[in-house]
Amino acid sequence: MLRLLHCLMVMGLIASAGYVYDIKYRATGEAQQAQKLRHEIRAEKDRIAAARAQWGKLSSPDRIQDLAARHLKMKSIEPSRFGAIANLPMRPKAGDPIGDILQALPPEAQVNNQDADQAPTGSVGEQ
Repeated sequence: MLRLLHCLMVMGLIASAGYVYDIKYRATGEAQQAQKLRHEIRAEKDRIAAARAQWGKLSSPDRIQDLAARHLKMKSIEPSRFGAIANLPMRPKAGDPIGDILQALPPEAQVNNQDADQAPTGSVGEQ
C-alpha cells in the first residue's frame, strides 16, 4: 500500500513538472511573439517617419514652384491683372425684414405702448 502511494506521488510530481514545463514553454513563446510585434511596430514607425520626411520634401513650395516653371510653361501673374478695392461695387444695404412687415401693418393693428401696459396678461387676472 505504501509503495502504491509512493508511485502515485511520483507520477503526480512528474505530471506537475510536465505541466509547469508546458506553461513555461508557452510563456516563452508568448514573450518571443511580443518581442517580434514590438520590433515590427518600431520598424513601421520608422517607415512612417521616413514617409513623412519624404512627403515634406516632395511637397515643399519651392520644389513645386520649380517643377511648375519647368514642366507647365505657365506665365507668372502680373500685378496689373488684379483690380483695386475701389473698383468693387458697394455692398447692398440690408433691410430689416421684420421691421418692414411691422411698418406695413394697418394702424389699427399696431399696438400703442400705453395700451400694452394696461392690457391683462395670462399671469394677471382682470381686476
